[in-house]
Amino acid sequence: MSFILQAVLVDYDDDLFIIQPEVLVEMEKELLKVGAVFSAMQLRTQTALLNSAMHADLLLIQSLRPLINAEVIEKLDRCRGIIRVGIGYDSVDVSAATRLGIPVSNVLGWCDHEVAEHALGLLLDCARRISLVDRGVRRGEWSRRLGSPVRRVTGKTLGLVGLGRIGSSLAHKATALGMRVLAYDPFLPENEFNRRGAQPAALSDVLAQSDFISLHVPFSAATYKLIGASEISQMKPGAIVINTSRGSILDEAALYQALASGHLSAAGLDVFSEEPLPLDSPLRQLENVVFSPHLGSYSQEAVAEMYLQSARLAAALLQGCWVDTIVNPQVRERAEARWRSLKA
Repeated sequence: MSFILQAVLVDYDDDLFIIQPEVLVEMEKELLKVGAVFSAMQLRTQTALLNSAMHADLLLIQSLRPLINAEVIEKLDRCRGIIRVGIGYDSVDVSAATRLGIPVSNVLGWCDHEVAEHALGLLLDCARRISLVDRGVRRGEWSRRLGSPVRRVTGKTLGLVGLGRIGSSLAHKATALGMRVLAYDPFLPENEFNRRGAQPAALSDVLAQSDFISLHVPFSAATYKLIGASEISQMKPGAIVINTSRGSILDEAALYQALASGHLSAAGLDVFSEEPLPLDSPLRQLENVVFSPHLGSYSQEAVAEMYLQSARLAAALLQGCWVDTIVNPQVRERAEARWRSLKA
C-alpha cells in the first residue's frame, strides 16, 4: 500500500524553522523504508494545514501553534496518527483524536540534557547576575556593585517541582555543584528519588526550604497555575524561580508582584503563558528577570535527534505498530479498527 506522509511544520517564527537539510534527507530515507512519501511544509494557520494535509495518512506537527482542535482533526479523513514533534502535546486536542480513533504520540528523551542545562544556566545567571552586569558594562559602567548581591550556589538548596527525565538530569548536575536537591513528584515511587539525585519532599517543604526552585512538570488542567500567589508566598524571601517547562504552570501576575516587592530576588524564564511574550508584559520592566525565547530544548544535536525519532515513530505507526510513546493508549482498539477500515 502506498502512503502519503506529510510533515506539517506549523511555525509562526521563521527563526524557529531550524531543521537541517541533511536531517530531512535522513527522515525521507526512514519513511521510504515503509513505502511512505514524505513532504515537509511550513504552514501558519489551520486553514493552510487542512488545504495541504487533509488527506495525509499521518501528521507530524512541529509547532505549538495553532491548536490542532476537534474541527481540524475531524477533517483528517485518512489520518492514522498525529505525532507532536517535541515533548509537550497540549497543542493537540487529544480527547478529539481519541474519540475518532487516532493515536497521538510525542517524542521523548531527545532534549533532556539541553533543558536541564538551560535551567542550570538560568539559575547561574540569576545567582551571579551575569545578564544584569553585562548590560551595565555595555552602558559603560564598571563596578562590582552592578551585580550586587551575588549569590553563592554551592551549599544551597535546589527544589525541583517534577522529577522526570529533565528534572533528574538537573538534579545530578546540581549535585555536582555541591547543591542539596529536594524534589516533589507525586507520581514517582519514593525509592526512585535517591537514584535520580534528589530527596523526596512535599511541595510545601520544597517551597519553604529551597533557595532555588525549578519547574519540570507537563502542562495539564491539574498543573495550570500550579505555582500561584499562595505557593509563591511560601517561598523563602530572596528565593529564585526558574521555569523551563510551560508558562501557564506559573502565575505570572503573582510572580511579577513577588519580584517587584523583593520577596523573590530573581527569576529565569524560558516559557510564558503567551508566546511571544507581549511587549506590554510587566515582567519586561523588571531588571531581576532573565528571559529566553522558549529555546531551552534547542541544540543542533537535539534537534536532529528529535526529527529522526519522529520519522521512526511515523514509520512504525504507518506499519500498524503500536509505540510506547502514545499519550492516549486507551485509543488502541479504536485505532486498530480505524487502520483496518482505511486499508479496505
